[in-house]
Amino acid sequence: MNKILRTMAQAAGVWAGSSYAAVRIAYNQMFGRSKLLKYSMDYRYADYERLYPGKYGRRKVQIPDDGYELTGYIYGEDTGKGLIIVSHGIFAGQECYISIILKLVDRGYMVLGFDNTGCCESPGDGIGGLPQGPLDLMCALRFVENDPELKDMPRFLFGHSWGGYSVTAVLNYVNNVDGVISISGFDTPTEVTMEMGSSMLSKAVMITMPMIVLENRRRFGEYANISAVQGINSCGIPVMVMHGTGDTYVRYDGSGIINHADEITNPNVSIVPLDYPGRNGHDDIFLSAEAKEYINELNEKLEAPKKEYGVKRYWQLPEEVQEEFFRNVDKTVSAQVNMDLVDKIDAFYTGILNKEL
Repeated sequence: MNKILRTMAQAAGVWAGSSYAAVRIAYNQMFGRSKLLKYSMDYRYADYERLYPGKYGRRKVQIPDDGYELTGYIYGEDTGKGLIIVSHGIFAGQECYISIILKLVDRGYMVLGFDNTGCCESPGDGIGGLPQGPLDLMCALRFVENDPELKDMPRFLFGHSWGGYSVTAVLNYVNNVDGVISISGFDTPTEVTMEMGSSMLSKAVMITMPMIVLENRRRFGEYANISAVQGINSCGIPVMVMHGTGDTYVRYDGSGIINHADEITNPNVSIVPLDYPGRNGHDDIFLSAEAKEYINELNEKLEAPKKEYGVKRYWQLPEEVQEEFFRNVDKTVSAQVNMDLVDKIDAFYTGILNKEL
């Protein structure tokens, strides 16, 4: 019997060790560096400079963050309605949200967009893990608090996906914010990681849960599994939680903050399901109906070259193929913003400014 128990213990040890090693490898791959794609169906800041010379200035800033500096930009410095700090999604950077940022500048807001650790213009070998988002956002808020031109402005947070998590999770630790909008955010890193793992692999990934928890704890300590819902409940400020009803990336009926609405006790929270016909997913909620239809057509056209070169994503195609394709993309259509969503965002922040919320 003792021999059998020893054998079982050894087998369990081997399984645990190999599973933990696999989790660490997967983390390093999943949370490596993110870069701004050279070719996109949305505008880049350079496009706006070319289309509207002198209209949308920006100032580069460096945000101190634990021995290094995050790169950010302040847009709309001649506006003073309020300051919106944008927290971007995973595998992205602040400039991926440039169209929505500049629409908010048009509404009279100053906007601070910055790249998280390991993303685009900011340093770092990689993201490291989802808890890095709220940690970087804390640094951005400290930067604003210490900036003589920014510190006295009404201060709002806006985040999508990973950023939607960050802007709510950070509320566990800060109280110098006037209002928050979270779009497509999740409640905890562990829940969304398991959800995505199960979707991409199988339910068998659930047996690695202890290793995922352990790796998150090793990397981030007390910040390993901060809850967005707890952050929302820890304060009394207005928070708007928005989520596409058809989102299958951060699931509307799964890890999404919106699916935890019955756990929210903050009386100043607005829950807003987004159910635009044909664009109620994770990202397409930002698009106009015309842009969504056109992008669908473009994606269909990309299927042939992707099949020819044996790749899954257009950015994996040879650069000359991408260049030729995007030369014919009409960004006046593909970059159109969902103005109803902009109206909702503006109305929420304006309501706070007017002390209506």
